[in-house]
Amino acid sequence: MKRIAIVVLTLALLGHAAVAGAIEKTPFKMKEDFGLEPLAGCNLQYYYYIPCTTFSWFWGFSGWSVGDIIGQYFTVGDSPMGAITACDPGDCHDLTGFSFIDFAGYGTTYPGLFTVEFEIYCSDEFGCPVGDALWNSQPYETHFSWNNIVVSPAVILTDCSTEPGQSSPRFLLIARHIGSDSIYPAWGFDNISWPLRDACVMHDLGCLPAVYPRPYSSHYDNIHTGYYGVDFEYCPPQGFPDGLDTTAEGSTYGFVELVFKIALDCNGPSTEPTTWGRVKSMYR
Repeated sequence: MKRIAIVVLTLALLGHAAVAGAIEKTPFKMKEDFGLEPLAGCNLQYYYYIPCTTFSWFWGFSGWSVGDIIGQYFTVGDSPMGAITACDPGDCHDLTGFSFIDFAGYGTTYPGLFTVEFEIYCSDEFGCPVGDALWNSQPYETHFSWNNIVVSPAVILTDCSTEPGQSSPRFLLIARHIGSDSIYPAWGFDNISWPLRDACVMHDLGCLPAVYPRPYSSHYDNIHTGYYGVDFEYCPPQGFPDGLDTTAEGSTYGFVELVFKIALDCNGPSTEPTTWGRVKSMYR
């Protein structure tokens, strides 16, 4: 039986001037595996799953404007949050799918109103797109809870290597709000503040601990999630503070990550000719 406990509390955006419109932040309490079919292959994710007994807290962010772009960039080989093994940066170059959470699910109820479009790019070290899009989803109507997107044929990431001729591809997954309204989806973000308020344990056995505030005290130097404006005018992107963080710089709880999970197949680097124009543009 599908169950989800929703906390009836909506918070206005706390000091994020860069994001167009009035973003609302609503906390949700749910099981991490609610409605999720496991992704095949190797997985990569940056969001915190902070268990409170059998549940965890997440944020649902909504209130977007038409054209708004949000996204998250990834480096193959990073230690992903959760009790999963890091993807081999030399072999895991085939992006076969990804998952995300929509806490509203109005896309299928009102087709065309809250439509989004996903794209994948090579990324520089700041999370900015490099070159043309490697893949485009076409218009997509999100549904409630976990959405699993199959990328077929797989996107080959070999040309996105962080050093020419070497491994560790770095890539960016963005979502563009193209619907006629675009207030939704209520994108799932991880939630640091509510587990702290509930005095929950901050990590699970075998998981990286949820170190906060991010990125000031974190496993990574940078936040991977951000707001890019309407035409990538914000690059590096603007981060999203935790919904209860009232500081301009996110110094209390820090910034939060989109609940994006990437699936990779590990077939080794592509043997196709390298697009040197794209590679050279990454290192100018």
